[in-house]
Amino acid sequence: MESVTKRRLSTEEIERIAQKTFGCGCTKIEELTEGWANSAYALDLENGGTAILKSAAESEEGRMRCERGLMRTEVEVMRRLKEAGTVPVPDIYAYDAEKTIVPCEYFLMERLTGTSYDKVRGELPSGEREAIDAELGRFFRQIHEIKGTEFGYYLPHPSNAPSWDDAFLALMRDVMQDGRDAGVKLPMSYEELDEQLERHRPSLRAFTTPTLIHWDSWPGNVLVKDGKVEGIIDFERALWADPLMEYVFGKFMDSPAYETAYGLEGEASDRLVRRALYPLYLDLVMRVECDYRGFGPEHTEWAQQNLKHGWERLLDMTNSL
Repeated sequence: MESVTKRRLSTEEIERIAQKTFGCGCTKIEELTEGWANSAYALDLENGGTAILKSAAESEEGRMRCERGLMRTEVEVMRRLKEAGTVPVPDIYAYDAEKTIVPCEYFLMERLTGTSYDKVRGELPSGEREAIDAELGRFFRQIHEIKGTEFGYYLPHPSNAPSWDDAFLALMRDVMQDGRDAGVKLPMSYEELDEQLERHRPSLRAFTTPTLIHWDSWPGNVLVKDGKVEGIIDFERALWADPLMEYVFGKFMDSPAYETAYGLEGEASDRLVRRALYPLYLDLVMRVECDYRGFGPEHTEWAQQNLKHGWERLLDMTNSL
């Protein structure tokens, strides 16, 4: 995805990184264009190996508040999960946060060979799709076994809090402030949105255990191979939060096989309210980021309408409870 926040590396910079990490150069460099925040490259190495290189922007200036510390978050979470050994994630080969040879953070990781689940999910026989969904449900249950000490962003942050209602409202208000700063006109007023958040504090406060979540867990961040999950990637937006905030429990994906394998509990009224609230955070991020990343009018209009529908969905669902 084209974005003004991406910092593309030159061939010479990529060669320097490969030499430092692997002691050899590259025979092939292919830019991967699907990502939204960071640049990524598939490398074929002179020693016969392969790798994925991801690079961040030179500075976080001008980024949304929820996009600070993304690369460090991704590396730390993947290393944590790799050490636990319960969830398939790529190996991290190297991480340079000090900008020692190029003027930006970067890391190199194992290059998996599977296919993005998003590209094939709709074409798979129902039995194979349900088996993969169930496998994902079990893997995400393992991710959610990791507990933290406070809610909010994965890395320490002034807005992180011991109660989930305070932390979730802080996450939402960070995006809302980004919207105000950029002059983004929302389908609702910022005041109306804030009133709804305050209204649902009790349902949010009912969840009390800071839990590691991927958050950006859509099928595009899952690689599949031979009918199984090969790996889960892109943990840069991980949070200490309520597991119901995962993408897979939201409005864009409906998978009984996933929920059954995960062991999702019955829907008490406070959980229903939270499941109605959480997709609106994603909707809001997708709309506000358009102005920060320089997305064109077509995508921006889609994001505006998606947020409008998400707002109406929230009101309909919560008013009926």
